[in-house]
Amino acid sequence: MKLLNEALSISIDAVSVSPNDRFDIAGVYGFGRGLFTREPIRGSETSYPKLHRLHAGSVVLSRLKAFEGAIAVVPEHLDGWFLSPEFPTFAINHDVADSAYLQHLFRWPGFWELLRGESRGVGARRERVSAQRMLSIRVPLPDSINEQQEIADRLDRLHGARNYSVERTQHAEGLVASLHNSLCEVKAPHVRVGSVMELSRTPVSVDPDQKYSQIGVYSFGKGIIRREPQLGSTLSKLKYYRIPAGALILSNIQAWEKAIALSDESDVERVASQRFLPYVPKRQEDIDTGYMRYYFLSEAGHPLILKSSPGTTARNRTLGIKAFENLMVPLPDKKTQLHISSLLDSAYEIIRRMRQRNQELDALYQAALSEAFGASTAS
Repeated sequence: MKLLNEALSISIDAVSVSPNDRFDIAGVYGFGRGLFTREPIRGSETSYPKLHRLHAGSVVLSRLKAFEGAIAVVPEHLDGWFLSPEFPTFAINHDVADSAYLQHLFRWPGFWELLRGESRGVGARRERVSAQRMLSIRVPLPDSINEQQEIADRLDRLHGARNYSVERTQHAEGLVASLHNSLCEVKAPHVRVGSVMELSRTPVSVDPDQKYSQIGVYSFGKGIIRREPQLGSTLSKLKYYRIPAGALILSNIQAWEKAIALSDESDVERVASQRFLPYVPKRQEDIDTGYMRYYFLSEAGHPLILKSSPGTTARNRTLGIKAFENLMVPLPDKKTQLHISSLLDSAYEIIRRMRQRNQELDALYQAALSEAFGASTAS
């Protein structure tokens, strides 16, 4: 363990601000995620008399968000960019510390805890961490630069694999979103929703001494929320209903935010409040509810939900039953509906597995950080 001031020293390149000068502005993410870029500004757009210029290979700290890991090594592509005086910068003593080793150290949650120890208060009210206070922290720093580089090389491989997996997932997500919207731009006769689907819910007389499992619906098409059982006496004063399996469920207060999902067999024993509208086909041979869900989540169908959810603020945007049932939607034959929903089910399952892989790789990287730095702290 060494004081951080053995590896870093304050090194600030303060540039005077002139009203007509243009400044490329950067920022520092929390939780060790590095730097990001903002829109450029003119000197006349800031009240700061000076800005701090970044230099590649230096370290930058957010004094305000240090307690949540807003610290990073400046990459080459942000050399010459600027931050406000709330972001002190530091030079690395390369005789003592390897920059790649430090970058991984800054991503370690244990290091964020050390920074929190230098910040008083709770949450957003925490006091700023000064440059001097950060430099007084003791951190795991092997004497040998070669040893630091060996540790950094191992962590680079894991972090690189994680980033590659994330990039592949993001690319795949874009392709699937395009496929989703393309498949839902279907050429078919339009029908009124209320002519082919009906609201289906059975009222429940709530017993205060009996336990009930509620459902909810995540926004952005992320599926059903299945809550832990709770006593009837703790439920709200809303009306409650049983819902059928395979129903298209819309949250009447968040459908505009794509809170649209399908129920399954496990949900028939659960309850839903009056805020959730479960629709089923009037004739099973006409409708696939999976197709209808994908349609209303698409670029073609979602504007119809917005149109049926009047209001100017989130609290007032309520999906009207009559307005929803009066919507006109393209309805291909059942075989085509099933084909569309099956293709999208498969595509989104691939995305789910890729995201799970990302989580596993991130867990491996976090475990490697703890092994590399936590052992030194413990000793």
